[in-house]
Amino acid sequence: MLGKKAVRNIDTQDLIGALRPIWTEKTETAGRLRGRVERILDYARAQGWREGENPARWRGHLSATLPPPSKLMKVQHHKAIGWKDIAPVIIALCASEGIAAKAVRFCCLTAAPSGEVRSAVWSEIDIAAQIWTIPDHKMKAGRQHRVPLSADAMAILQEMKPLRDLSAGDLVFPGHKRGKPLSDVALR
Repeated sequence: MLGKKAVRNIDTQDLIGALRPIWTEKTETAGRLRGRVERILDYARAQGWREGENPARWRGHLSATLPPPSKLMKVQHHKAIGWKDIAPVIIALCASEGIAAKAVRFCCLTAAPSGEVRSAVWSEIDIAAQIWTIPDHKMKAGRQHRVPLSADAMAILQEMKPLRDLSAGDLVFPGHKRGKPLSDVALR
């Protein structure tokens, strides 16, 4: 709907026409689309390709026309597994040969956030000392973090060693695309 229209001519009605058909059925997608269009139009304004307010702006603009996403989407959180019930889950993960299952087990064993596990590289792992040193730039707090590795965590690393690829980013848990980590969805 917007592709052939000059960026300077896109207005609120164009945005509503593009978003309304998917706003209630595909709320997450529609919200992301609105955000991307907003960034594109902000860029166009900064480049001098358009003037005036951004018709994709949510606050004080589209929020007056479209129902808020929070009213349309019910967030369903996954219930945490109690520590007494974790054994069958770990057994099922151990039975899987998938990289994502190994990464989830590694998360459990190290208590590390999935993003840090997914972006872990072999140079952070000291096999001899059994320590994983996460550099400060990867940590939310901005400080280096050292994680002791249990025998089970080391066993997972041994399983991952044959997939080591120095020329593709050296990721411990590589994704399907060469040089890219596993996606967050894969661990969920």
